[in-house]
Amino acid sequence: MNTCISINSIALGKLLKRYKLTSKGKQEIIKAAQKKYSTWSGLNRLARKIMFKESKITTNK
Repeated sequence: MNTCISINSIALGKLLKRYKLTSKGKQEIIKAAQKKYSTWSGLNRLARKIMFKESKITTNK
């Protein structure tokens, strides 16, 4: 996995630790963070969305 080249990678690490995501979900967040137009609120919203999707998948099994 590539390291994130963003302005504030420490805050991104805290965001990834806050949400219990799988590695695939973390990679989606990192990919979105590397885009020029991403915002912190957008990354938080994306993390909650991915966490919700993952929780629905595990409850259906």
